[in-house]
Formats: sequence, C-alpha cells, structure tokens
Amino acid sequence: MVLCMCMLHKRTNILFSNQLWSILLAQSKQEGTSIGGLVRRAVEKTYCASPDVLVKRQEAVAAIKKIRTIQKNINYKELINYGRKY
Repeated sequence: MVLCMCMLHKRTNILFSNQLWSILLAQSKQEGTSIGGLVRRAVEKTYCASPDVLVKRQEAVAAIKKIRTIQKNINYKELINYGRKY
C-alpha cells in the first residue's frame, strides 16, 4: 500500500549496523531504488496496513499474551550447560 508518491517533507536519521547496511544496499541495487525507499516501504507496510489487518494483528498479539508464560529468576548458565549435553 503506497500512501503518497508526493513531495517528502520530514527527515530523520537512522543508524544501521554494517551488516544490515550491506543487506539494504544490495537489496536497493537489486530493486533499483534507494535505501530510503526501502525503509519508507517497510514503514508503510508495517504501520499503515488496512484497518482489518491492524485489528487481526492486535487480536493475535492479545492471544499470544494470554498463553505466554513469563518466568522469573531463570538461571541461564544452567540452561546453556544443559543444552550443551545434546
């Protein structure tokens, strides 16, 4: 969904890791667009979806929150060592 192919009026600075920048650069060359164009398209796709898509997304997040369990005082070192057995 493209909101507007009009004049751009707002600017921001975003810092990327070298690895992500390389991925974006390769993708932009492949598609014949700028990295800014890739970022704008990703933002539109993520945040400007149709109302029913946004509702479905909110319902999915709510469903996940209902079934997830949050554990406290996890001993990560013990988990890592246990996982190394296999």
